[in-house]
Amino acid sequence: MFNGIKQFGSQGAAVAKLAMLQKKIQNHKTEVEEDGVKAVVSGDGKLKELFIDGENMSKAAKVINNAITAAQKYSAEEMKDSMGDLSKVLANMPKGMGV
Repeated sequence: MFNGIKQFGSQGAAVAKLAMLQKKIQNHKTEVEEDGVKAVVSGDGKLKELFIDGENMSKAAKVINNAITAAQKYSAEEMKDSMGDLSKVLANMPKGMGV
């Protein structure tokens, strides 16, 4: 099951490598500027800076991030509810019909 992890020497090393990769991604910033609008987004999808015609729109960036977080929470809850229902259906399926 963990054959792919052996290349890192141990599970602990794999977890550490994954944590370092997540930190690297989170700290990466992508900057795009078009038509007087500049957006800086972190690797984890957070809007770090927003400028419109040179004016810093930090309040707008905060509201956008709050909206994204709320949408992600809604999606996670819907998936959790749906997956719970799906697991009940799969558990009650006759043997041989499951995946």
